Amino acid sequence: MKKYATLALHSCFYITALLFFPDSVAIFTAGFLISVFALENIWFILLPLCIGFYLPLSHIYILVAVLCYHILLYPFIKKNRFYALGVYALSSITTFTVLTIIEGFSKEYLIILSYLFIIYSIINAQYVFQTIQSKQTIIPYHPKLIDLTMVLGYFFIIFFYCKNPYVMYFLFMQLYIIHDFKYNLVFLFIYAIPVLIQNTIPISTILLPTCISYMPLSILFTLTYKNYIWILFALYSIIATLLPFIGKKQPIEQSSMEILFDDFNKYLTHLNLEYSKNKTLKELKEKKFAEISTSFCSRCTKTTLCRTKLEKRYSFLSAAMLGAKLNMYNCPYYHQFYIDADSEHLNKSFEYSAMRALAFELSYLYNQSLALHKEYDKFISLLNSYGYPILSLDINLASSTLYFSIELNTSKPAIESLFLRCCYKAFGQQLEMKQHEQKIYFYKKPQVKITYAHTVLAKEGNLMSGDNFFIKKDYNSSYIFALSDGMGSGYNAYTESMDALKTISALSSYHFRTETILKLLEDIYELRSNYDRYATLDFLSINPSNRKMHLYKMGSSTTYILHNQKLLTYENKALPLKLDDVNSAYELDLFNGDFIFLLSDGIGDFITNQEFENLVHQDQTAEEACYSIVEYLKRKEKGNFKDDLSLIVIKAI
Repeated sequence: MKKYATLALHSCFYITALLFFPDSVAIFTAGFLISVFALENIWFILLPLCIGFYLPLSHIYILVAVLCYHILLYPFIKKNRFYALGVYALSSITTFTVLTIIEGFSKEYLIILSYLFIIYSIINAQYVFQTIQSKQTIIPYHPKLIDLTMVLGYFFIIFFYCKNPYVMYFLFMQLYIIHDFKYNLVFLFIYAIPVLIQNTIPISTILLPTCISYMPLSILFTLTYKNYIWILFALYSIIATLLPFIGKKQPIEQSSMEILFDDFNKYLTHLNLEYSKNKTLKELKEKKFAEISTSFCSRCTKTTLCRTKLEKRYSFLSAAMLGAKLNMYNCPYYHQFYIDADSEHLNKSFEYSAMRALAFELSYLYNQSLALHKEYDKFISLLNSYGYPILSLDINLASSTLYFSIELNTSKPAIESLFLRCCYKAFGQQLEMKQHEQKIYFYKKPQVKITYAHTVLAKEGNLMSGDNFFIKKDYNSSYIFALSDGMGSGYNAYTESMDALKTISALSSYHFRTETILKLLEDIYELRSNYDRYATLDFLSINPSNRKMHLYKMGSSTTYILHNQKLLTYENKALPLKLDDVNSAYELDLFNGDFIFLLSDGIGDFITNQEFENLVHQDQTAEEACYSIVEYLKRKEKGNFKDDLSLIVIKAI
């Protein structure tokens, strides 16, 4: 709406100004206007016909001929800028020829023809002529420069051929409509030079147009009010004054919003204090776990995994504490480990804990939005100026680099070079762009490419593996890799690990930071602890645009990274999901050629670090490295896997 209102004000001035030019100058300028309007919209070329009533009949014939050229040759105009320039040249030559025949040769005709051809060529260069999906499109690449070139073109015509001072006043009013005030001083300088050279006009006459370019209503002080034409002048200046403010967004009330978030956090903190007076299930389980480990496990002579691996023992004993009937390690004291807890209050406490985590996350995202508020407003404004109104804007504020998507409220095809230029102007960064269906995604260019391979195999005698994995790639080429090992094996273990990954999948669809996603995941598992379905988890997020990796380990096997043919190990320091307040968290840099190996204990327990280092080499692909590890384990165990195994191999190239 604002775009067409601006176009209407400009067009109204450009067409009305023709009435104050000599007839020969007016007909050349009218042809120039028709060619410029054709670049914007073919139907706009009819507007200059408004002055037909004030021109001689011979000039009207010229105007109609120019219109016919543009209508008939419009398919060629859309093809490229040179065809458009050719059609304008044809129109100008026709006008010059007819006027020469009717009125005789005049040097003034050549001057005005050459001058307008130069101005049109500059304007023509500011448009993009592009074929998208077999449809030819003309889109203004620099709308502001086009408007300023038009003003400059009219300036010299008005200065040398128009004696009415009000036309110059309204010309400077166009600068206010363009609304980039640094150019007002440039035009003041341009205006002052020929005026001072002529030395016939007082200095006040120089300053008055400039004053109008900053405050259009200043023109009201110059009117004589002797006839009713002043009403039109006043109406135009009022509309021009109000136009820049049409559609302007109201500023966000930052202080009140921050108070709202602070109050929300205070309220949740108060509720947590009330519920923390009760013993939580976590405290009861940890205390009971310590008692069992001291009284029973330390004297146990069995060689089962619950004795040798802490996370396996916790999962096993946790199930016993909550009354699960599955005694998978045949412990003779299993029935003595049960504890009784009031889960109703405990669950509510964890619910409020999750809400509190969300409140902090929302507060963080809100502050992020404030930090980028001006940049996104500028980006939206730039697209609007090019005729691309935005229907929706989806910003991933939790991303460590710029990542957002838009949906356009127009069927006009998006031009990648134009959109990326707007991004650079708004954010000062070189971004990449992808279009998927109706959405257009913008993101930092990846510095590395990620390739990966994966495999899952079931334990001997089982049809179903208790290990599962989840891989997600966003439109900014960032990745999430998750690998989960359910307690035990078979269907129950499969269900436990798959349940963890489904929750990861759901939470990763939110625009939250990884830390918050894992916090919510832990709280969800704590709420589910009354039926105790635990699983280990490796969670790896990779952002190729800044070469950063975040690895979180919860009860999982060692993660290996092969860097410069050196094997680095990242051990697990935490128990399975929500069994410890501190996760094993690592922030790592990613380099070209690096391998990352996420694996379950079905591999980690049966291959030593030395064997692993001998199996993988920097020149292998992800598929080759994955195949080498699995085949070696098959040969070593003679195809009789003692546990489910899963493996994700990731390589940066």
